[in-house]
Amino acid sequence: MTLKEKILFLLKNKEKSPNKYLESLITKSIVCFKKIGFTELKKTCFKSVLNYDFDLPNIKNDIESSLLKKLSFNNKFISLYFINGVFKSKLSNLCQLKQYIKFYSLNNCLFNQKPQLTKYFCNTLLYKDKLCFPNSFIAINIALTTDGIFIKIPKNTNLKIPIEIINIYSPKTSSIINFKNIIVVGKNSNLKIIERHISTSKTAIFSNVFTEIFSKDQSKIELFKLENDLRKTYLIDNTFIKQSSKSVCKVFTFSSNLRNIINNITCVQVGTDTKSFFNGLSVFKKSNKISKIYNNIFIKSLFSNSVSLQNYKGIFSKNSYGIFKSKLKIKDNLSNIKSKQINSNLLLSNYSKVLSRPEFQTASSKVKCSHGTNIGKLEKKTIFFFRTRGIEKKKSIKLAILIFANELIKLVNLKLLKQNIRDSFKNNII
Repeated sequence: MTLKEKILFLLKNKEKSPNKYLESLITKSIVCFKKIGFTELKKTCFKSVLNYDFDLPNIKNDIESSLLKKLSFNNKFISLYFINGVFKSKLSNLCQLKQYIKFYSLNNCLFNQKPQLTKYFCNTLLYKDKLCFPNSFIAINIALTTDGIFIKIPKNTNLKIPIEIINIYSPKTSSIINFKNIIVVGKNSNLKIIERHISTSKTAIFSNVFTEIFSKDQSKIELFKLENDLRKTYLIDNTFIKQSSKSVCKVFTFSSNLRNIINNITCVQVGTDTKSFFNGLSVFKKSNKISKIYNNIFIKSLFSNSVSLQNYKGIFSKNSYGIFKSKLKIKDNLSNIKSKQINSNLLLSNYSKVLSRPEFQTASSKVKCSHGTNIGKLEKKTIFFFRTRGIEKKKSIKLAILIFANELIKLVNLKLLKQNIRDSFKNNII
């Protein structure tokens, strides 16, 4: 059975939601998927996923509690555990969530009448009151979502404790896992989120994630995405962000020791004086087989006085392949728009490849937009400099790579997280 046939089979036997609005969205997503299928997937090197016969995971599969203790950065964090796409409240640390902060498991919302969820569910996909599906994976996610989170931070709230979303994949058979996150940050509020993907499975996994973020006026959100040790996982992560006036949004994506990943980030600036920062760092271990990462960023500015900065770096070994695509679209007659797109890559092998395509689209002259791409190998002068200081060749190469990566790592303002990322990269370079 092909992947498309299997998904259609799963959709046919899916339980309906009692929420009429949500069920109407699910119906539209099914129609969309039947129409477009995997046409966009066939245009990429990600098409090998079509060869697998994925199934839905057994939600009763559990994981050893001793292993869970090692996965969290800090037991003082608000840790939300998902095993095979299903929220585990008994394992999660919810005691530090204040009573006025609204948190629901998405599974409970899907099968109950939750008016707050209805207001935000797929809101980022609406265009002129019509639902638009950018790709088939979002349609699949809406139709087959098993669980996820809905969290709403009220206005004037500074949540100093980071929320940690830990997605653990441990099915015994090849499985497709869909889950959805809805995050609302109220006016003049701050939130930090760490989203992690961890696989303990020996079989192929297809993880399909769809996250919607609503950043209200004067709010600030920092999202750290950690995609590590996913050697048998196909991960597709779609993140949609709506930014209101004077809001700040920062997204850090760190990827290492992986197989195939697509990161799609769409940000719509729907207010004045918004600031968007997107940073990414990818590293491929020398022993990896063919590995691919796609970073696609789309930013749409609808109001004046906005800023968007992007800085993505890649370290590619052996047969690894990286694609960076970034597009900034500015509405006509806007002013004081500042944007910068930077993509820098180190090729450590004659077989590694990189495609970089930054672009912007505008009809206004009152903008300051720039972009640049660097693709090259380690300079022999740098290695020679370290060698003359008594450092052996292998350590000299590691040090040069770490210096290249440290520009982004030092931007992480959580000490434990910064150290974890640095240690991970040290273990995954040659």
